Amino acid sequence: MTTTSSTTLTRRRFLTLTGALAAGSLAFSASTLWPRWARAEPELAARLLRLGRDIYPHEAIADRYYLAPLTPLLESQRELIAAGLDDLDRRARAAHGRDYAAIESGVERETLLREIQDGEFFQTVRNTLVVGLYDNQEVWQPYFGYEGSSWEKGGYIGRGYNDLVIDWL
Repeated sequence: MTTTSSTTLTRRRFLTLTGALAAGSLAFSASTLWPRWARAEPELAARLLRLGRDIYPHEAIADRYYLAPLTPLLESQRELIAAGLDDLDRRARAAHGRDYAAIESGVERETLLREIQDGEFFQTVRNTLVVGLYDNQEVWQPYFGYEGSSWEKGGYIGRGYNDLVIDWL
C-alpha cells in the first residue's frame, strides 16, 4: 500500500524556501569570489578595490582578480596601505566633501590619483596590481583575447597571425 503525502506549497512557504536558497547562494558566491581578508574587512577591500579599478580600469574583470594579488601586499605592508587609503580619503574630503570611493566622477578620482602617483603607497599598489592582474592566465583569453605563449606551439606565423585584420596599421 502506498501513502501519498499531500503538502501544499503556500505563498509564505515558497518565499521562505526561496529566500533561504538565495541567501545561501549569495553567501557561497561571496565566499568563492573574494579572498578571505576581503570578506573579513569589506570596508578596506572596497576602498582598495576602487583604487585598483581606477589604476587599471577593466569593467568586465571580476573583483576577485583585483583583490587576490593584493593579499600578500596587505600581509606584508598593511600599515602603508591603510595610511595611504586614509590619506587618499582625506584629500578627497578636502577637495570634494566625501571619501575617495564615494566620488562618482572618474575624472575627479583620477585628479586625486595624479597628486599621489609618485608616492610609495600608489607605486606599491600599482606595481603589485600590474603583475598580479596581467600575469594571471585566467584573465588572458576571456578578457584580453591573449592565448598565451606561442613558442611551444610553433609560433604565431602559422597559427593565425597573418589572419589578423589590423585596420589602424
